[in-house]
Amino acid sequence: MKLINVSYLICIFLCGSFSLNAGVPVEEDSLLLKAQDLYEQGDYFEAGIAFERAYFFSSETKTRIQANIGRARALKQTGEFLKARNDLQRSLHLRQFPDLHFVIMYELAFCEYMAGNYSNSAGVLGQIKHFYPEKYDQNKILRLDALANVMSENFIDGQERTLELIMKIDLDAETADSLIVRTMQLFCECAQPWERSVKTASRLSTFIPGAGQAYAGYPGKGLLNAGSQLVSLGLAAYMGYNNLFVSGFVIGLGMFQSFYFGGIRQAGYLAEQRNLKEMGAYKELLKDFIIGLDD
Repeated sequence: MKLINVSYLICIFLCGSFSLNAGVPVEEDSLLLKAQDLYEQGDYFEAGIAFERAYFFSSETKTRIQANIGRARALKQTGEFLKARNDLQRSLHLRQFPDLHFVIMYELAFCEYMAGNYSNSAGVLGQIKHFYPEKYDQNKILRLDALANVMSENFIDGQERTLELIMKIDLDAETADSLIVRTMQLFCECAQPWERSVKTASRLSTFIPGAGQAYAGYPGKGLLNAGSQLVSLGLAAYMGYNNLFVSGFVIGLGMFQSFYFGGIRQAGYLAEQRNLKEMGAYKELLKDFIIGLDD
């Protein structure tokens, strides 16, 4: 499922690509044109190398930016998003060509998102909105911004971007209204998962063995832990009753201590894992909804 989502995202965000060789004389930029041909043929690894050659051997700033964009796109096709992100940063400061700078920023935001740096992606998209407000209002950018905010758990901005995207899509009034209502339902605080306190889970298990695990959503593990503590205490009492005091203390009480303090730690860990699991499922639900919004 994750692989399908990644492939689908690449398809969505590559559909609006800009031509790299627009306005570039063939005699001056043969390396760039050769790299572009390799890319169009699907030889992404070779294209990445060719774009890198064009970047280093060209003396023209514009050609170097175009080569940098081309290499990043080739790396994206091979799934090397971190490497693409690092390469794009070489041209991020070059703003004398606004159209190309916009593309650099968009590709950077996309690579940050695909690399799992969701807050960074949202930050770059915020810069696009500031520097290029006339270009920000595009479906692919609004979609990416909504996804980045959702994955970084900024649900307020995520909802706002999703609603903007719905208003941009060419839909009939009934469908648009239905999607807006669905968006409000999905992003409502009441729909967000309840976050369990790690400290509360640990404290509960401190005073009532197994209660912290039950609070974390794992009652079976709580019963097992409480039962283990009772068995170990029973074993200690049995050994003491049979005058095996040393064995009862070392084995019985030693086991009880292990289960008791281990249960406290386990309760906190399970609460944290439950929070991560439920939040992950909630974000996946929102992500699938946003991706499913047809252009």
